[in-house]
Amino acid sequence: MRFIATYALTSRTNAIIATAMGAAIPMCFWVAAAVVGLITLRKGSQEGSTVMLWGSLPAVFWLSQGDPTPALVIIGVMLMAMVLRSTVSWSQTLVAGAVMGAITGSTVEWLPPEIMSQLAELGREMISGSEGLAEQAGIQLDQFLINTFTGMISAFHTLVMALSLILARWWQAREFNPGGFQLEFHQLRLSVWSALTLGIVIVFGAGVTPEALKWIPSLTIPLALACIALVHGVVTIKQLSKTWLTVFYVLLFIMGHSLYVFMIFVAFLDSALNFRQRLTTGKTDL
Repeated sequence: MRFIATYALTSRTNAIIATAMGAAIPMCFWVAAAVVGLITLRKGSQEGSTVMLWGSLPAVFWLSQGDPTPALVIIGVMLMAMVLRSTVSWSQTLVAGAVMGAITGSTVEWLPPEIMSQLAELGREMISGSEGLAEQAGIQLDQFLINTFTGMISAFHTLVMALSLILARWWQAREFNPGGFQLEFHQLRLSVWSALTLGIVIVFGAGVTPEALKWIPSLTIPLALACIALVHGVVTIKQLSKTWLTVFYVLLFIMGHSLYVFMIFVAFLDSALNFRQRLTTGKTDL
């Protein structure tokens, strides 16, 4: 996909065309978002906003059809790119993206109410196991499930924003700083205060208000990506075979939720202990 980056960087017109095509084709809005992110990272927020405004016109059409996803993801990636360009900090950028995802999760209805109600009814039947228990749970369980589904959708969109920005940064590195993205990604680690704040909200948020279920999943994304960066960094530091990465992703696919929770815990520990620095120091001492 490198040719997309080369084409978009040639001129503003090409960037607008690449963005518009990505936004127009169903399920390809992440390409448009990555192009906007690339232009913002390379040429600044003014150029990025110009490309976004003209290139995202197809996203406005999808918005009019009841699908806010392309528009919100493209805008979110541009804002995250602005943060990354000004701070050169993936930690701050991912936290900013998670906050944006949490806000949209609380304010945007991703699916029509009737579809959310149907999902809640299906989930209630699967959880309750009996009609009597479902009737006892009633509206409270329905609202819990609706909030949970909303949170999962918001987390997915937050992840898409983060991955689109990662693609944009990789494109930028391939064009202007070969090998730079790998080093940058392998060093990704959340600050102690960021991890602590996210951890407190994730653990105790739902106990304070059930509405927190709409945005808690989005706040787990920075921690999960930090753990993935940790795994890649450790494999490189220890000079392990790439097979370990394959095993990790296979386990993530198979174990799903269980491994995801463990990844969040590991990322939280890494913020406090900095495992990669300890491994590097130990390797140097040897």
